[in-house]
Amino acid sequence: MISACTDELKRKIGQMMVVGFPGGEEGYEQLERVLKSTAAGNIILFSRNFATAEEAHAVIAEVNRRVQAATGARPLVCLDQEGGIVARIRQGVTPIPGAMAIGAAYGAGRISLHDVREIGRICGSELAAIGVNWNLAPVVDVNVNPDNPVIGVRSFGEEPELVADLASAYLAGLESAGVAGTAKHFPGHGDTNMDSHLSLPLIPHGMERLEKVELVPFKRLIAENVPVVMTAHVRFPAVEPDELPATLSKRVLTGLLRGKLGYRGLITTDCLEMKAIAGRFEDAAARAVEAGADFVMISHTAEAQEAAFESIVKFIEAGRITEAQIDESVARIAAAKKKLPAFVEDWSAAKPLLGLEASETEVEKVSRASLSMYRGADFPVGCGSLYIDVEADNLTGVEDGTLPVRAAKAVQKGVAGMNTISLPPDPEPELIRETLAKAESLMSTSASPDMGIVLGLYNPKAHPAQLELVRGFAAIAAKCHRRFGLVSMRSPYDAAPLSEMALEAARKAAGQPGCDAPSVLCAYEYSPLSAKMVADFIEGRIRADGRLPSGVYPRSSR
Repeated sequence: MISACTDELKRKIGQMMVVGFPGGEEGYEQLERVLKSTAAGNIILFSRNFATAEEAHAVIAEVNRRVQAATGARPLVCLDQEGGIVARIRQGVTPIPGAMAIGAAYGAGRISLHDVREIGRICGSELAAIGVNWNLAPVVDVNVNPDNPVIGVRSFGEEPELVADLASAYLAGLESAGVAGTAKHFPGHGDTNMDSHLSLPLIPHGMERLEKVELVPFKRLIAENVPVVMTAHVRFPAVEPDELPATLSKRVLTGLLRGKLGYRGLITTDCLEMKAIAGRFEDAAARAVEAGADFVMISHTAEAQEAAFESIVKFIEAGRITEAQIDESVARIAAAKKKLPAFVEDWSAAKPLLGLEASETEVEKVSRASLSMYRGADFPVGCGSLYIDVEADNLTGVEDGTLPVRAAKAVQKGVAGMNTISLPPDPEPELIRETLAKAESLMSTSASPDMGIVLGLYNPKAHPAQLELVRGFAAIAAKCHRRFGLVSMRSPYDAAPLSEMALEAARKAAGQPGCDAPSVLCAYEYSPLSAKMVADFIEGRIRADGRLPSGVYPRSSR
């Protein structure tokens, strides 16, 4: 039951809400219900709402019509188009490389900040053509924890200044296209070993460490007037001694972000239905507004969206949130909406604005430059090799089910004569045995001196069966005197343990300690674009000169 409040107060609170809805007619019915009960003024979209750029444009046209009819104002329409493993729209847009791939290319001196700005411009111009005016990117967390399950390759890297430089360039590119960017997740999600979609992480470091690492990119972007900062559902005891995540902490949002850092832009929560918040804290939306948030984001259910509205009304009635504070947020939101680019209603007029052909060269340049090699042993290069592709799966709540096509197809297409096998992320023992037997037969009977084995992996830490593949193929390569290489299609931090595991299996199979550890090619993301670059590398057309994060290397090797 929604509390009674004046139409004007309802309108104001609604402008502070960002809501999502299911796909199809059921979704529009839910949206209509929420618009009627809360006057929600802004929308977040996911892949469930469309499959292609054209469908996204049609959905946004409908959303604009419905929200304007209900509220009198055009909505901010946002989504997570980070690039790499997180992209809500994949079909009909340029495949933007992810942040760590960009960091690897830039860190090696293979691309410039101008190239990074151009990546942001390409992404922004395509979103603007489709009708998205707010991108929930880039991630500016400094990924100093190799075991971080939710940030990882979504971060530009481990070095605070590098992250700040690349995020600044990327945001400038978005802004040049008329799309608002977002610095996330404040004060920093890069040193967690938990996924805040599933639990409540804690960063125990003191303020001196936060100043040197986590806050560096945010300070830079605040000085450059970043339009939006997204909060982290993470505890920071150095700032907030009570057991509250940053999202619900007035000390973090008002004291640190607004006060100490002087931020004057918009503050949005991350989704309040994530398990770091949902089920742990009552009245989370109202507490986030009380703490200093301008937007409360509820991405999925009507019940949660209506409860959020209700909680804010309750806090206003209790005097915990003043209308003056609401007015300040609404004024900031109105100022942001005045800057929105015009929405092109006709898809036939909007589609040419995507500029896909002109964008391909730039994104391929960055993706090509990102390929990085761990260890320099003799990687199998040549058309006679066998490529085994372990398919990707969604590992975190942010990945949204938008997995691309099999990488094996792209590799096979790119390398003439390449044999390929595709396997699920966690193949059953019988399938592993069959695959190894097939590979051993091929290796032992082939007369080609170039024949080798390349095994592409995707997050083997979460899939023990992939480790059995590593051991099995390493042993076959050693017994048959064939070259063996590994490809990490996601985290480069997997490289060192995989190489060591393969080396141990090879030595055991060969019965002598003289084997070399295999090289690991790091591609940073599972996508048709990265697979194409892997194929180009195997074919010998390009080098792998990207710079790996320093945390990839075992301490003894540094």
